[in-house]
Amino acid sequence: MSEAVAGTITVRLVMPDRWLEHIAELPTQTTVEDAKQMGLRAMLLRETDDPADYYVEYAERKVPDEAASLGAIGFRSRDILCIRAYDLGHYRAFEG
Repeated sequence: MSEAVAGTITVRLVMPDRWLEHIAELPTQTTVEDAKQMGLRAMLLRETDDPADYYVEYAERKVPDEAASLGAIGFRSRDILCIRAYDLGHYRAFEG
């Protein structure tokens, strides 16, 4: 899959803990949050999961601002966005 339309990139969305992968062509201005939501629906085949229960890693680091666009985080075509669930080893930031 190459860049189909100018301004789009191939995004590999993976959930390594579940051995799932989805490949999509997305505009570079797509937010990380939107890519996460689309990936969750495509890989889990349901819309009942709350995206807030998951976080995204790019280049093996948690994306601190999921409102940022793929272009803004330096995402390149065919790179991987990892979607991981918050769990015992990965806690949400305390908001209190």
